[in-house]
Amino acid sequence: MVEQDLALVVDSGVSAAAVVAALRKAGGELLEDVGVFDLYEGSQIAAGKKSLALRLSFRAAERTLSEAEVNELRGTMLDAVRSELGAEIRA
Repeated sequence: MVEQDLALVVDSGVSAAAVVAALRKAGGELLEDVGVFDLYEGSQIAAGKKSLALRLSFRAAERTLSEAEVNELRGTMLDAVRSELGAEIRA
């Protein structure tokens, strides 16, 4: 299994469930799990925005995933949440 953490900034009206659903859909069968482990709304984030920290777990049933494969899938997932929900990676 490969685990990666990801922090995204979205409009405060976007639910964590919508972000997780978009990531799951784009992640396909290699994305085993997505979980939110932190929500931040405060002075370090623009007004009307919130930050979600998520843990992504990837697994292939019968082989080892390559770093390049996971990174490509993560890029696809990021493109999906950007286009569907206006999400951006938290700097």
